[in-house]
Amino acid sequence: MDLPEQRILGSLLLLSGITFLAVGVATGQLTTIIEILSKILKTAIAG
Repeated sequence: MDLPEQRILGSLLLLSGITFLAVGVATGQLTTIIEILSKILKTAIAG
């Protein structure tokens, strides 16, 4: 891939991530996602 193609792909991924975050905040699912991530990180740290 050339550099312009990588930039376009990165921009699209960033835009979709921000969109999904906004949808999660609007539907009230952000707290559930934070709880899941905290459980995953706690088990990863505990090793």
